[in-house]
Amino acid sequence: MYAIYKQKKYRANKLIDGHVTLYSYSQDEGFENYVSPRGEVSYDFFSKVVNIRELDYLYEIKYEFLYRGHYFKALSTMIRKLIDKDYFEISAGIEKYDLIEKLGFKRLDESTWWKEIGRKDIEALKIIEKPLGIFKDKGSKVKILEGKAIDDFLASIEE
Repeated sequence: MYAIYKQKKYRANKLIDGHVTLYSYSQDEGFENYVSPRGEVSYDFFSKVVNIRELDYLYEIKYEFLYRGHYFKALSTMIRKLIDKDYFEISAGIEKYDLIEKLGFKRLDESTWWKEIGRKDIEALKIIEKPLGIFKDKGSKVKILEGKAIDDFLASIEE
């Protein structure tokens, strides 16, 4: 989840009772040292709880990969460590059973199948930005990347 707060983008977490926790590697105004659930204090990672009404925007991003002419949900997270290993996982539900059986997916649970793919297998990347909370009526934004634009996007991911 991400939030725009005072025109700056932050990672965000848990919409609870109208409040959202923002995270930052810089100690921006009002941010305090992050304290882990085990009570460990971080001196280079910070957090701040804000009311959702203080935000400019709150959203989540989901990814889908075009693989062999069909879009599948990204099961793996879009993090630097996995990108550098050329490791991507896609998933599909029972509604695509004939297709996933043909493409060699493995069963994850009762209704979900998955498959590991590499960057060379990704024909397109769909980025879906879905507004949350009081912003949900703004409508989702969809962006589709192909070719070098996928590589540029993957290269831009820092975490």
